[in-house]
Amino acid sequence: MKLSTSCVAFGAFILGNLVLAPAHAEETVVVAATGGMYEQSLRSSFFDEFTKETGIKVRVVTASAQEQITKLKAMNQVGAVTWDIAVLGDIEAHSNDVRAMTEDVSVFCKAFSGRKDLLPGACDAAGVKVNSGLTYIVWNGDKLPDGGPSTWRDVWDVKRFPGGRTFPNFNDPWRILAAALVADGVAPTKLFPLDVDRALRKLDALRPHITLWWKSGDASQQGYRTGEYVMGMVWQTRATPLIREGRNLKFSLKEGVLVSDRATLVKGAPNHANAMKLLGYIENATDGMARHCTNLGCTPPSTAAMEKMSPADQANMPIKPDIYASLIVPDFDWINANRAMMLERWNAWLQK
Repeated sequence: MKLSTSCVAFGAFILGNLVLAPAHAEETVVVAATGGMYEQSLRSSFFDEFTKETGIKVRVVTASAQEQITKLKAMNQVGAVTWDIAVLGDIEAHSNDVRAMTEDVSVFCKAFSGRKDLLPGACDAAGVKVNSGLTYIVWNGDKLPDGGPSTWRDVWDVKRFPGGRTFPNFNDPWRILAAALVADGVAPTKLFPLDVDRALRKLDALRPHITLWWKSGDASQQGYRTGEYVMGMVWQTRATPLIREGRNLKFSLKEGVLVSDRATLVKGAPNHANAMKLLGYIENATDGMARHCTNLGCTPPSTAAMEKMSPADQANMPIKPDIYASLIVPDFDWINANRAMMLERWNAWLQK
């Protein structure tokens, strides 16, 4: 039986749409990440170039780490996942809650096992490491022209180093507790399990001098601009842009809290294939890693990327043996197992 021209045309239309529909869906990948300068750097260092090379558009949803986790839980409960990748802190990325909502990418990581430039943990079951950085001691060079604190013990010395202090308060108090214990004489290598009682007692002494509890990186930057603090604990990725603005902000790498960010693959990702392509692109983009960490003052997960950065930027990385040995390195398992306890104790202390 001979088909009419109109039937052939209709069949071609249906077939064409069946073929094109997946291609259309693959034009996008949705990434959840924190906003501000960090998101801008992700775009300019990775996402824009990825789109140029692949034609796949990267749509960014701005949300804090806790907002991301809450949203992921809600999407999983209703079975309507709309994100493909979530960029979270390494500790959150390795927590049982998040691991239950993200894919194990161990097989994906095997493709990069021969890369000698990649640092340990650059790719693991939880995802792809984007950068590492410090939450470290910073101070206002205009207020302390003769030098500022280089250790947490110094930060607690209000007579030698007068002025308001700043610390973060965003439902993740372990790093403040750790700094307090180091200030009280605990060696960074002996911190875990954290002695919460001892840490809070140490914080009692400094509490009258804490003039800013920042809840976001942007808030810590604004607090410096407005003079709300003279010294304290700030993310390296937020202090570095301030210094590049020409502001007289000084810092100490010693006893910094080493933290990383990791791109995780969301279970049920609607653009799964594109998400895998983006993760692979990030892992291979040493130029992008170098740009990203030049922008933010972080440490890339690749020595090849480090070599593409300026000597000055490399000098600000905590990779020298004496500095690295002094760092506060988080114990993922202990922190995730005791997160609720710490938060309860922390909130009770704040309300005293």
